[in-house]
Amino acid sequence: MADPQKTDDLISSPLFLKIVSVVIAFTFWFYVSGSRTTETTRSIMAALEYLNVPPQTTLKGPLREVEVILSGSPGILSSISPESVVCEVDARGLSVGKYRLAVRVIAPKDVKLIEVIPTHVDIELMRYIDRLIPVEVSLGKELPPGLYLDMVEIIPKDISVKGSEKDLAKIGSVRINPTLEELKAGGELTLPVEIVKSDSFEDDVSYEPKNVKLRAILAEGVPKKNVPVNARIIGEPTDDFRLKAVVVEPGVVEIEGPLAKINAVTKVDTETIDITDISKELNMVIPLRNPEDPMVKLVGASSVRVSVLLNPFTVTRLLSSLNVSVEGRSVYPRWKAEPPSVNVTVEGIPSEVNSLDEKELLIQPFVNVTNIVSRRLTVPVRIRNRTEGKLKVLKVDPPNITVTAVLQ
Repeated sequence: MADPQKTDDLISSPLFLKIVSVVIAFTFWFYVSGSRTTETTRSIMAALEYLNVPPQTTLKGPLREVEVILSGSPGILSSISPESVVCEVDARGLSVGKYRLAVRVIAPKDVKLIEVIPTHVDIELMRYIDRLIPVEVSLGKELPPGLYLDMVEIIPKDISVKGSEKDLAKIGSVRINPTLEELKAGGELTLPVEIVKSDSFEDDVSYEPKNVKLRAILAEGVPKKNVPVNARIIGEPTDDFRLKAVVVEPGVVEIEGPLAKINAVTKVDTETIDITDISKELNMVIPLRNPEDPMVKLVGASSVRVSVLLNPFTVTRLLSSLNVSVEGRSVYPRWKAEPPSVNVTVEGIPSEVNSLDEKELLIQPFVNVTNIVSRRLTVPVRIRNRTEGKLKVLKVDPPNITVTAVLQ
């Protein structure tokens, strides 16, 4: 049996303590060294981000996550979160169409990327558009006879629908569906919007607002509606004029009939107005045509006043080499003009311009030398216009000429 005193002395001796310290230090060094050189792997599901998607386009059914396999020390791998692994697909410079693009992974430092699954993703870029679609009032059942909706107001009257071009083409209408009891109660109704489509949407389609307000009066009698008047014009004025405008008074008339019938009427036509070869403005009373549907009737006025307004149509003409006459009294007996002729550009309606005869001297250039003492002088060319204002002089080329006194 060992002597307790000797055992205590051994444990408390400096040599024993040094040996124990060396053993502990060696064990710790071995553990740390081993943990640095021993590598393991870890699989992480990381979010996939799509960069540089072109404006006005959207991705159809894109992959949202990829599997990333990393290698490294157990301590470092255990501290990595999925958010610290960046996975990207770059769509820079692409247009509408289908593509296969590589997945780029940016891993944290001190770890190695082993694999990304999948390495490539298939994407389809589709045109992304924003449409304003009017909201319609739809009644689940026809209103009882003798009742109709009057003074219908929808706020807002349009909703904004955003989605791919292919999906938005499936939209037939946007409507609200008030019940007869709600309409009888009166007041302002807030109703959800329903999108009527021909087929299911393939991608996300959003719309705003989700609800609209309806103000309407449930009235008794025959439904009425105001529609614009359309003046039926055929023919063209003479070559000297162009049609400026057609003014109709009143511009709208009232019709009545079954609600579905009057909703299909967008305008009421006048009888035909022939403006072939007219050369002055017209002001006349024209009868209205009855709507094509015999169940729709005109209410009130059966004719309207129509004014046909014209604008003169002008052309230009160059009168070449018109002789310049020298007029006026001076101290010298005769004058010489240099150059002796000028070009004159005139403007007017075609009939006046085309009938202009240069030999008739209706457009006559001249200079006046009255009271000129200098023997040589540059003076402006003036135009004598005998067309009674029917033609306008636009340009004289050259605008000034030189006159020289002839002494002999």
